[in-house]
Amino acid sequence: MKDDNEPIGIVLARDKDEILVEYATGGISNQLFVSRYQLYLPDPEVLKQELRRLLEVNDG
Repeated sequence: MKDDNEPIGIVLARDKDEILVEYATGGISNQLFVSRYQLYLPDPEVLKQELRRLLEVNDG
């Protein structure tokens, strides 16, 4: 829509024992279709903790 802000992507990556959480703000198309919007950006540390938890569950 005309009044929408630019989209923000979240990059989640894992390399051995290191987890990276970054926000990507440039060059993302406005033609994105999403199922859920959030009005705030989650804290990167919270995302890292959740990613660690999910990886532990999947790695068994």
